[in-house]
Parts: sequence; C-alpha cells; structure tokens
Amino acid sequence: HRRSRKQQDRSRQSRHDYIHYLPAAGGTKEVLTPDKVKRETIIVAKSCMKKITNVGQVEFNDNQREKLIKLVNQVIDEVNKSADLLDKLQEVRLLEDELFFHLSNTLVLSLAMGKELGYSEDRLMTLGLGAFLHDIGKAEVSPQILNKPGQLSEAEYEKVKQHTIYGREILSAIKKLPDKVAKIAYEHHERCDGSGYPKGISKRFISQYARVISIVDVFDSMISDRVYRDSLAVNEVVEYLYTCFTRNKMDKELIETFLELVAPYPVGTRLKLTIGAEAVVTELNEKNKLRPVVKVLEMEGMEEEFEIDLSENLHIGIKEVLD
Repeated sequence: HRRSRKQQDRSRQSRHDYIHYLPAAGGTKEVLTPDKVKRETIIVAKSCMKKITNVGQVEFNDNQREKLIKLVNQVIDEVNKSADLLDKLQEVRLLEDELFFHLSNTLVLSLAMGKELGYSEDRLMTLGLGAFLHDIGKAEVSPQILNKPGQLSEAEYEKVKQHTIYGREILSAIKKLPDKVAKIAYEHHERCDGSGYPKGISKRFISQYARVISIVDVFDSMISDRVYRDSLAVNEVVEYLYTCFTRNKMDKELIETFLELVAPYPVGTRLKLTIGAEAVVTELNEKNKLRPVVKVLEMEGMEEEFEIDLSENLHIGIKEVLD
C-alpha cells in the first residue's frame, strides 16, 4: 500500500543518518551547476558507502572506497559535459529528493558489482553512466503520479512505465554518450523470463549492463523508504532476490555475484530462532548467507552456550532480527 503524507515526512526525518538532504533539492529553482552535481553526488555516494558498511550490508575497505569514489568522479565528469543532461537532472531533483539519492546509490553499488565482475575501465564507465542515468526518463513523468502516496491506477502505472522509453529518447539524443547507456535506461525493467517492460524481452536480448542495474535498482529501492511504502530489512530484500532467480526473473549468476557483496545477517546480529532461542551470528555461510552459523545465548533448559550451523539444520529458522 502507498503511504500517507505523514508517514512520508516521518520516514524522511528518520533517514538523516543515511543521507544528508541538500538545500538545493526539493523544489527550489536554484541552478544545478556541474560543480554542484559532483559535490552532491559525492556526498550521497560517501554516505551510501558509510551507511551500508556500518550496518554490515556491503563490505567496502578503505582502498575500495577510494577507487569507487574515483570512478564516481569520472562518471559525473562525463555527465557534466552535457548541458541537456544537467537540465534533466535539475528536473529530477525537483521531482523528489529520494530519486536523486537513488541514482547516486545505484551508481555506487553498480560500480562495486562491476568491479566484482572484473569489468574494464571502459565497461565500468558505461555501467556507471547507465546506473546514474537509468531513471532520467522520470523527468518526463508527472510529479503528481510519482509522488502519489495512494495506489496508482492502471493508467497511472502505464505512464510511469513510459519512463524507460523517455529515458532512451533523452539519452539517445546526447551524442557524447555511448549508445549502450540509452539501452540501459530502456531495458532496466526487463526481466529474464520476459515478464518485464517496455518490450517484454527475455534474458538473451537484455544487455548484461541492464541486468546488473536491474538487481541494484531493486535492492536500493527496497531498502529505502518510498512514497508508497516503508523500507524493508536487508535480509527480506535478499530473500526476495533469491526468489527472483529461482523464478527466472533475474540473472542467477549476477544475483549470486551481488550477494557476495551483501550480508543479510552480519556477524554480531542478534536473532530470534524458531526453536524459541535467542542467538548471535558468529560466522557467515558464503554459499547461503540466509543461513549463518549462530551461537545460542538463551534457550529454555540450556546449560551453556553452543553453536548451530543453520545451513546444516534446515528445520531451524530465523523468526526475527532483534534490536
């Protein structure tokens, strides 16, 4: 269900530890200059890396952070060469704060995934441009629809889906951009089984760039508050991604690569198990991060602490994450 305006305001306030809302965003007429684009994107990118590293969602060491920020700079420098793109980014920022942050977060996470896949610098640049600009077509969609807290009508949803077509049109008109960037904007909502949009094409017709960004797009969207729903816990999103490849919605190999970066239950997470015990995660299982090794701390009748490998004890499940 879509959220009320009061819920949106409350969740926006609660996100200050994740991102820093910037004075120029949210409806003002201040001109978006190249320096401002770079400064604001770097702020959001660093905040994204700090937040997801602090809570154990994605592992970034200092060297990786430095390299990713360098790549982000290179991507933004390329974007800043086009006055038309700056105009569209200005429109995007006036639509909603979250969209600009989503583009920046998608950029960071896509580059991290590209490096994990061994992409060359040229491929990383194409991937980064596509990630940062994948939703640029939303500049052509009515803000009343994008920011609607209630459920969209079928007609409204069809208009939202048009952003992939608008994105391709906008990016194809910019000669300095590789053609593959426009293709990413067009294809990032396609699914491997042909159930996506705008064309309903299957995996072999979808570029790998778009298949990468579709995964990151879903991940960041689901762990972040949206106008129509609250954010989900990382473990819930990871479970959803697992179902996506078991149902052939998304690329299995690429999801497995992405999940190598993500820890749904970081070491130190306190859990309530289905057997009534309270436990803490002591070790991750690389082959199944949804079933870590845990140390049982409290359980009726126990005499001393002991460990359980949940990947070998499938009858025991995780009931909830404890604060």
